[in-house]
Amino acid sequence: MSDDWGRADLNLLLPLNALLIERNVTRAAERISVAQPSMSAMLAKLRRHFDDPLLIREGRGMALTPLAESLAGPVQAALVAARAVLTAGSRFDPATESRTFSVLASDYAATTLLRPALRGLLTEAPGVRLTVEPLRADLVEVVRSGRCDLLLWPLQLPEQELLQFPHTPLFEDEFIAVVDRDNPLTGPLTRADLARLPAVEVNGVGDRWAVPRGKLAEQGLRQPAAVTVESFTLGLQMVAGTHLITLTQRLLFEALGPGLGLREVPMAEPGPKLTIAGFWHPRQVLDPANQWLRAHLARVAAGLGGVRPS
Repeated sequence: MSDDWGRADLNLLLPLNALLIERNVTRAAERISVAQPSMSAMLAKLRRHFDDPLLIREGRGMALTPLAESLAGPVQAALVAARAVLTAGSRFDPATESRTFSVLASDYAATTLLRPALRGLLTEAPGVRLTVEPLRADLVEVVRSGRCDLLLWPLQLPEQELLQFPHTPLFEDEFIAVVDRDNPLTGPLTRADLARLPAVEVNGVGDRWAVPRGKLAEQGLRQPAAVTVESFTLGLQMVAGTHLITLTQRLLFEALGPGLGLREVPMAEPGPKLTIAGFWHPRQVLDPANQWLRAHLARVAAGLGGVRPS
């Protein structure tokens, strides 16, 4: 490895970061918008500089060498520092600038937070576009690789690696019991009631449990699932016109429940709490555009009917 700082090519930091994230020359080239042959040439330079192959063949794909693995954190830290220097004193003017933000969010977070946020976005920032992507099993990797600007995720479902990223709580909510308005069921519902009543259960993301199922499991309870769905919005739709019950977020019920002909049934004990937080990559901490987006969502969250995080 060369130790001549004066001859170091700092332009190689961006392609190096792309290669460490994508572990693929073609995808790394696409990530920083260069031709694949150019990325191959930069990889060759990096290999000479570090005297290490960095990427090696493993099965049908490529893997990082131990040295390359050790470089991931320092390279990202260097880029964060460089961005902070180069953007010092700059600002993001939403009225005149164009930017597309990618946000990973559940149907619940999209309905309760992102939908009302659009009202301000469309007027305050006519050049801003929002891409809302569904939650996915590899959501931690998506944040780690910087492939999204923001992840909306409940703190009640802790991911130790995810908690290492910058994050802030946005708003709180609570789970309530919901049935069709013609359902004769009355409350208050006890734990024993929840353990016997046929329910619509919402799956978690990947191998993660959704908050209500996880909290009931902690109490040694499991609802008898007559129907299992992938989202809380769909869960409400499945309850409409049936004898089933479901546990859903109060804010989502207030937004969609009346239109679906649903009503709340009181519970003997308060339902599980929910705190939605925003997570982002460290290199976006000082980015003016991302700072603006986070501040805009925080203002909208402050106006929601739920409980503010303490």
